[in-house]
Amino acid sequence: MDTTPITPRDHSRTPALSLPHLRSTYAPSLLCVVFFVSGASALIFETLWFHQASLAFGSSVWASSLVLSGFMAGLALGSATAVWKGDRFSRPVRTYAILEIVIAVSGVALVYFLPAMGALTTPLLRPVMEQPWILNPARLLLGLVVLLIPSTAMGLTLPLLTEALVAGNPDFGQALGRLYGWNTLGAVVGAVVAETHLVGALGIHGSALVAGALNLLAALSAGLLSRSVRAPVAPTAGAGTTASRLSGDAWLGAAFLSGFALLALEVVWFRFLLLFVVGTTLSFAVMLAVVLAGIALGGLAGSFWLRRDPQGFRYAVIVALASGLSCAVTYAAFPSVVAPFGMHEIGGFAAVLRVAVPLILPIAFLSGIFFTLAGAALRRAYPSAAATTGVLTFANTTGAALGAVTGGFLLLPMLGMEASFFLLALLYGVIGLVVFSRCQAPGRALYPIGAGWFLALALFPWGTMRQRHLTTTAARWTGGREWRVAGLRESLDATILYVEELVFGGAHQDYRLVTNSLSMSTTEFQARRYMKLYVYLPVAVHPGLRRALLISYGVGSTAKALTETSSLQSIDVVDISRDVLEMNAIVFPDPKESPLHDPRVRVHIEDGRYFLQTTDRTFDLITGEPPPPQVATVVNLYTREYFQRMYDRLNEGGFVTYWLPLHSLSDASAKAIIKAFQDVFPDASLWHGRLEDVMLVGTRNARGPVTVDGFEHQWHEPRIAEEMKALGLERPEQLGALFIGDAQYLRELTRDALPLVDNFPRRILSDSRLGDGTSTLFKTLLDTQANHERFVTSPLIARLWPAPLIERSGPDFASQRIVTSLLDLAGAPVAKNLRDLEFLVTQTSLTAPILWFLGSSSDLQRTMKKLRPDQQAAEIWQYQLGAGLFSERRFAEALEPLRKAEPRPTLFATARLFRIYALCQLHRLDEARRLTTETRAALGNAAPFDQWWDFLATTYGVGAR
Repeated sequence: MDTTPITPRDHSRTPALSLPHLRSTYAPSLLCVVFFVSGASALIFETLWFHQASLAFGSSVWASSLVLSGFMAGLALGSATAVWKGDRFSRPVRTYAILEIVIAVSGVALVYFLPAMGALTTPLLRPVMEQPWILNPARLLLGLVVLLIPSTAMGLTLPLLTEALVAGNPDFGQALGRLYGWNTLGAVVGAVVAETHLVGALGIHGSALVAGALNLLAALSAGLLSRSVRAPVAPTAGAGTTASRLSGDAWLGAAFLSGFALLALEVVWFRFLLLFVVGTTLSFAVMLAVVLAGIALGGLAGSFWLRRDPQGFRYAVIVALASGLSCAVTYAAFPSVVAPFGMHEIGGFAAVLRVAVPLILPIAFLSGIFFTLAGAALRRAYPSAAATTGVLTFANTTGAALGAVTGGFLLLPMLGMEASFFLLALLYGVIGLVVFSRCQAPGRALYPIGAGWFLALALFPWGTMRQRHLTTTAARWTGGREWRVAGLRESLDATILYVEELVFGGAHQDYRLVTNSLSMSTTEFQARRYMKLYVYLPVAVHPGLRRALLISYGVGSTAKALTETSSLQSIDVVDISRDVLEMNAIVFPDPKESPLHDPRVRVHIEDGRYFLQTTDRTFDLITGEPPPPQVATVVNLYTREYFQRMYDRLNEGGFVTYWLPLHSLSDASAKAIIKAFQDVFPDASLWHGRLEDVMLVGTRNARGPVTVDGFEHQWHEPRIAEEMKALGLERPEQLGALFIGDAQYLRELTRDALPLVDNFPRRILSDSRLGDGTSTLFKTLLDTQANHERFVTSPLIARLWPAPLIERSGPDFASQRIVTSLLDLAGAPVAKNLRDLEFLVTQTSLTAPILWFLGSSSDLQRTMKKLRPDQQAAEIWQYQLGAGLFSERRFAEALEPLRKAEPRPTLFATARLFRIYALCQLHRLDEARRLTTETRAALGNAAPFDQWWDFLATTYGVGAR
């Protein structure tokens, strides 16, 4: 039996698993989680501030610069405060918790206050509206002031938490990289979640409350952890002396240049990617997330590196040179990245990620590492961790702010994207040179990377931008036709490309304006038709337009219609881009023809919404065709609040005509815009323009009707009448046939829709398909019989339309269906419905739709008439000559040129078949039968021609199968 006395167990030697002990053990990791949450909140707030600033000051480059500058300035100021007060924070985690509360309150308040700020500052800024050198700096200053409170608090948070973590772990670099990485990973989540979920579900204000709640959660968690974190270690004796600070100057300079290079590159990256990626808010969120993810992973990798090798900062020169090497190589390799997408635009989360990651992630990752290594090298030069982090982030953030401004305002406009990539790759080599003497990097790693950087610059792929990237962008919109670049400008706002489209061996046909990856406008007749209808329609039914406002200039088609309207006494043109206006000289090389040189025109380089907010002028007509609403910030020009500003600037009886691009919208998005418009304009109506380019029309209590003579006046002005005929608006009655529905119809159409409003901008889906022509809504608008019934019973039409024209418009509804289908010129003429051609020829006097049916247009006819006789003798132009005579029912004269076109293989079937039809119209049926027999023998039993033989057999007794 064991008689050994039982000794009481000594529990003092066993670690107590108490809550305070657990908090103390895991406090560093928990603080990283807290900082992750804080990072998510910061990017949600920044996203919301960008949106709200565009409401207050317009969606211009200045408004974007306002938020970025204010954000960066605040971060820098917070970092400077940490340098100044760094050794006085005895309870850094508690101070951090207080700052998170400040960020929550001020951040939410700013989201609510910014839009009101625009209205409050209007009286102050209105006197300098026409003086941009005063207006834009004033807006920047105002933005800086209001953004300083939350952003300065944000700038202090990293130094404070670094101070707290270093108290428990003296390895400063490891703590810095860890916090920096987790905070930036949180920013990645915030940027993506805000775009993909929060704003759509909760709106701008609800998202702000979520961001504020995250800050309060971080504050509460930090408060609970504050007692578990050791007090900061007293400043090291001798640290921070003049000698040690001088030794850190090189690292501060490198941190400054590194921040400068990365943010300048971010600006260049985003502009470059927009040549291929549709510039929606989702695309920007994904691209920003890639930048932040790279930085975050780099920070964490730097922390891990320094844990294994506390002297790892000696490799910083290699990291800098590798960044420069990556900058050149990723640009050179990019053609292979976008090659799988062919000519298609790139949109959607996964697709944007596929092209952004190879270009952006390597350098962003290396930048995160470099920041962490530079911090580790600086630690010996400053008395506290907070001061070290503060001076590091101050230098890096200040450089970043200057880099963003330099990239957008100097590099892109002056050097362009390609030269900017080269210059920034070179700059990374300069950064390596700055720290070279401080690093003592092993040569076995330094020499290969240095040689690679040098070779990458020596072999830089100059010319790729024009030869590959811009070619891809332009070719995407030319449909396989001949083209050439007529003008290129890399401006403050966008990459602007004018493409000249050519036909039949190099003859000029149209100009197309492409900004970034999107075709914004074109001079082709289909586009001119709907753009000029914005003017033709209100001029017809308004007794006397005197003052007009055009928002978004495009290629000048709407402006040209305005300047050709003799009743107008003043025309204000508002466009966000000075370069778009200046490059319009390509379309109008003769100043006498340019709308911008009309003495009645006043030009304002400004955001349309901000102009309406600040101007004290009123107008009889306001018309606009901004870019599609999915394009980032353009949604602000389609909301109910924006339409209200248009209404407020209308004179009594005035009109608003506005573009609704159904081809770029989901049906739900289109209905949200219609609902917003209708909420403001009680007599809103919807009209056909060109295919899925339809027109919203609203008035401010317009009265009528005008006289028949007043309505028809435009058709008696030779220059306008000629253009109307070219666009298929040959008779006044045709305007009525464009009617789809009035307010009663639109109320029924949108009964289940919510209006697009400033607080819920994601009611326009940022990833809606662009240009796939699948709108179900549009197909319901093609019922011309229903449209006619609504037209003759509409109270709006009865109020505005002369009664005789209401009655006379009836037959034109029958031809409108055909006209709408023919405005899409895709497909060969022989594939079209011949009964439509028969109706046009025998039941109408129209000529333009017949030209379209035959694959021609008034533009092609004008081009043909400018050619020399020997050029006109070519088969392709003989066909055009025959098509023109055919459209004028001069069938006998059309026979010979159509015959002369037949030897060209690609024209044989088309020219021969229309020649047979012309013979039928001339009642020369025996000739038609003989020619039909020959033609069927030559063409065989090809299915596309069956409808021709059936039609000719049943209608004229010719060509039975």
